[in-house]
Amino acid sequence: MSFAQIQLISVILAEIIFIIVPFLAVFRREWRYSMSKTTGILMGYLFFVYFLGLTCFSPFLSRPWLELAWSCTTMTTNILVCKWMVRTDWPVNIYSLFLFKNFTDTAGYCADLSNASASLNKSSSLITGDKLLSNLIFLFLMVWVAYYILHKYLTKAVEYTRLLPVWKYLAAIPVLFFIMFRLASRSLAPARMLQHHPDMIFFAVCWFACIYTVHYVSLRILSRLSESYAAKEQYRTTRLLASVQKSQMATLQYNLEQFKKARHDYRHHLITLKGLLEQKETEFALEYINDYLGTYATLDTTQYCQNPSSNALLNYYIQTAQSQGIAVNSSICLPQSLPVPEIDFCTILGNLLSNAVEACQRQTQGTPSITINIGQAGESMIALSIQNTYSHLIRMRDGRFLSSKREDMGTGTTSVRYLVERYHGILKFDYSNGIFEASLLLNPAMK
Repeated sequence: MSFAQIQLISVILAEIIFIIVPFLAVFRREWRYSMSKTTGILMGYLFFVYFLGLTCFSPFLSRPWLELAWSCTTMTTNILVCKWMVRTDWPVNIYSLFLFKNFTDTAGYCADLSNASASLNKSSSLITGDKLLSNLIFLFLMVWVAYYILHKYLTKAVEYTRLLPVWKYLAAIPVLFFIMFRLASRSLAPARMLQHHPDMIFFAVCWFACIYTVHYVSLRILSRLSESYAAKEQYRTTRLLASVQKSQMATLQYNLEQFKKARHDYRHHLITLKGLLEQKETEFALEYINDYLGTYATLDTTQYCQNPSSNALLNYYIQTAQSQGIAVNSSICLPQSLPVPEIDFCTILGNLLSNAVEACQRQTQGTPSITINIGQAGESMIALSIQNTYSHLIRMRDGRFLSSKREDMGTGTTSVRYLVERYHGILKFDYSNGIFEASLLLNPAMK
């Protein structure tokens, strides 16, 4: 086994690292396992590739047809290993990994051009080790610059649009770049091309710019689409709040009218009661009072917290639940002014309360109940926990809950995840023994 073969395998391992590690960084919130276990899986996979490459394939990797087969095989195993470690959908998994593969290909080609140029200028062979070093330098520069610029758009795009079929077609873009590079690299060998075309480095720069531009534009479009989904969810919450507040205004108007009517008839009722009591008709007097109270009963609006919008939502969903025989227990303490925008907090609260009420409505056995706990921790954090009973089967796919209305992910929990991540929070779902709990902590002050 020559040092050049070991060096070649080391370059392959470096490329795998610069493909998988950025992928794991982008989707760090969706890891299936802990940091230590994920690191162990990755190290075991790298050792397997290193052992396989040294023992079986290193003597033949210089042959073009085997290099192509090896690249396809390693990308397939990369996809499978990352699917094992991270809860991402297949199209998103394929797109993201091939995206970073496009940049590692470009980095490798630029490193080969650099080595070939140095070799031609020196008119001698390169010092042993320069190839590995130049590959590492170009990998670090190109891949991490691309990661730094693109990862926020990739994260935002995936959050709301991962369920759309567009990802199946979008994944074809980096795959096509992957195939085109391998077909073109056979006829664009760096050493041969530099002898006839000294400005070949310009081709590599254009290729990098093309890949970056295509991915940047695609992800920006998808991130804008995600923002439109978020705006749609906020609009739905705004309409619900407007409807609830309109209902509360009608309730207040009704109570005022009842109060005016009661004041007008108050003297007549006292005269009637005085006559009944003078005649010692206490039972009739008591019955008269009960009829009076029943006739002029007011519609109650409970003050659960000081924040008007949150209080309106709580009244709406709690009254809806109680009207259907669902027991509701609550412990709520929120100030008038929240540390997060009211529309975003109400989107979170409304979705979780709606899911809890819906689960209790579908319950076929046992007593349905909901427990709500909300409070402010410190000056800027909000803690929320909503528990509800359930009896239906809870379905999940890749760690995400499927909607009970259709065969895909629920948009309610998706918007909750999106907003919790926006405010640097923690979201957790637990379900066992017929009790489902959604708990979260929002920390908008954390940067």
